[in-house]
Amino acid sequence: MAGFSDQFIGELKYKNDIVSVISQYVPLTRKGSKYFCCCPFHNEKTASMCVNSDGQYYHCFGCGVSGDVITFVMEMESLSYVDAVKLLAERANMTLPEFKGDAEYHKKKERGETLRNLMRDAAAYYHANLVRENEGREARAYLDGRGITENIRTAFGLGLSLGYDQLQGYMRRKGYAVKDLVACGLVNGERLSDAFAGRIIVPIMDGMGNVIAFGGRIYRGEENVAKYKNSTNTVLFDKSRTVYGVNFVKKEKKRVTGLNEVILVEGYMDVISLAAGGFRNAVACMGTALTPLQAREIKRLASTVFVCYDGDAAGRKAAIRNVDPLVAEGLEVRVVSLADGCDPDDTIRKEGADGFSRRLKEALPVVEYKLKVCADACDMNTATGRAKYVAAALNVLAKVDGEAEREVYYNEVSSKSGVSVDTLRHQFATRGRSATTARGQETGAKTRAAKDAKSVRAARFVLNAMFRKCHFADTSDIIPEWLPSDETRKIYAWIVARNAAEDGLRGGGSRGSAENSDGGDGAVAADTDIFRGGVSKEELDAVLASETEFGKEGSAAESADARFYTDCLVVMGDAYIAGKIKQLTERHKASADAAERNEIVRQITVWQQKAKSKNPKDKLG
Repeated sequence: MAGFSDQFIGELKYKNDIVSVISQYVPLTRKGSKYFCCCPFHNEKTASMCVNSDGQYYHCFGCGVSGDVITFVMEMESLSYVDAVKLLAERANMTLPEFKGDAEYHKKKERGETLRNLMRDAAAYYHANLVRENEGREARAYLDGRGITENIRTAFGLGLSLGYDQLQGYMRRKGYAVKDLVACGLVNGERLSDAFAGRIIVPIMDGMGNVIAFGGRIYRGEENVAKYKNSTNTVLFDKSRTVYGVNFVKKEKKRVTGLNEVILVEGYMDVISLAAGGFRNAVACMGTALTPLQAREIKRLASTVFVCYDGDAAGRKAAIRNVDPLVAEGLEVRVVSLADGCDPDDTIRKEGADGFSRRLKEALPVVEYKLKVCADACDMNTATGRAKYVAAALNVLAKVDGEAEREVYYNEVSSKSGVSVDTLRHQFATRGRSATTARGQETGAKTRAAKDAKSVRAARFVLNAMFRKCHFADTSDIIPEWLPSDETRKIYAWIVARNAAEDGLRGGGSRGSAENSDGGDGAVAADTDIFRGGVSKEELDAVLASETEFGKEGSAAESADARFYTDCLVVMGDAYIAGKIKQLTERHKASADAAERNEIVRQITVWQQKAKSKNPKDKLG
């Protein structure tokens, strides 16, 4: 890239082996000369990202992302190209050369370094105040009372503002300009007084551990003042993008192999309290509403999020509001219920680490939690309360995409309210959610028949492509369970056996090529004996006739067939998944065990995530 020489970038990549770098973020499994892992850029259970050591690049077959070691670091750390290069240069003990890509770059770089140094020195100043024997005694006693020990105070860099005037005098003596103190939000007002005067200080850091803002909390029981005060947006700090605790969770992930869960709490003091209780994988968004940018930042840390807000009306409302951006990012979300009026800190102190762990295990999936909140808000002992609950519950179910999952929750709502499932279905259909849904319920049998016919046609096309050994088709693209009938499964088994026999004779691969394609029906006629045993001539003929442009020359025709083949795989995979969800739904209806029903809902959610993918490989398993 312009700005750094090719020679420098080449040396940088050589000294930062991509396997070594990526393994610091996700565990890799070696297969031959390549390595595989679950892609950190989208939610998945089966490893689909390939890391090529020879070529020094990565590619995910699931979401399609690819790049080199620099682009990987840019994505994982939310860095610019220049900052990613800087990080890798520091990792390899390389001196960063002059960057010539931006005439203003040096000015911006010097300005940014000045402000970061200023914030670092301000944090050090505040921390020194807290550890002073006399000046910090009262604040330390307050923190001790909350179980925040000296080790935790040091780990999180906690500090103390002594008053309105001390900070700016110290920073001016350090050589910092007033305009820079203002730019970082450290001083305000005509007097340029300390913005966090008289408060315990919490440094807010980015993912790299740089101090970008501060939070302040009162500790003397002051009245008529805000309990917390946080930095406003500055050159370094954007509240909508920042997630407190990201840098600490990254450290914990390096310490604990396989850590793939985070706990989302309301504020930074909750993060610190949980760390004091032994839970060092907590984060907090800056502000009451979780933004999509913050949700994306959390997704880079883990695939599962436990939302643990305060156990009061405001906390429950915030939890309901903030789960949606997380779900939209494809994260598995569970909501933790705390005792009435308790926050995470209260819970840790009253119930201990074991009690908090128990509450994490009892956390509910999003829809179940929302339905629980609906029930808790209504008097279920009265007809009016139950009617109110039904109306609220149907509003929740309106946001559920899958009909099968909605069917599961109809039973839950029916059980609580006493309203029959048929009545709930009717009320849902007539509440105007969508004309498409209503029409679909009225003509369900016809729709299912059309889908069945579509999956059969897709299976026949795929088998045709596999039989002819088209270059884009392979028997490993599907599993037998995807096929819609015993006859198609027997045809598939014959193709697999034929390929294996031919591979044994010539030592070749199972994937065919255009040159080796049979190209006609003669080969089938010679081997039709294999189909005696349950395959009708009608089905065999239907498979052999299922083609579009096979046999025609030209890249356009081949490309069209390849695209259609992939579409058919998706149709087959989705039909299989729909069947799995239907089976799970029936199991859920028949089960009386709460733990088993929760597990079934979790499994349904996993299958629904697979159904959303347009990559057929994501649907296998």
